[in-house]
Amino acid sequence: MPLHRTGRNILAALVLGETVTPLLTTTGAVLWVGSGTADHDPTDNHLKGASIAATMLSGYPIRSVNQNTFRGLFATNTANFEWQEWGVKNATTTTTSTAGNGFMLQRKQESLGTKTSAQQWQFTVDISITTG
Repeated sequence: MPLHRTGRNILAALVLGETVTPLLTTTGAVLWVGSGTADHDPTDNHLKGASIAATMLSGYPIRSVNQNTFRGLFATNTANFEWQEWGVKNATTTTTSTAGNGFMLQRKQESLGTKTSAQQWQFTVDISITTG
């Protein structure tokens, strides 16, 4: 699954020691889930459909060699729809407004099921950085 251009730009900046704000930390990373079914477009900076975000659970994200694990919790009163896409962004807020919305590191379109108000879902994303 390819990175978005904004995700590629984040990684390139970090390699050169440039400032990336916010860093993808417990307070600077957000998981998004949405209803969009459109294919990957590397120029996008947000999910395609209606979407809701969750901040990181305490202690996340974590890194193990070449894998980064992001984990958030979607409570019973949020994200109650069919999950068709997800994304990881660097952001300090879960608002969908342009200000403070961050940059899309990764987005994937896939059917994950339908969450209802009777459920609380913990969502985990593992992103591996590999060589060819």
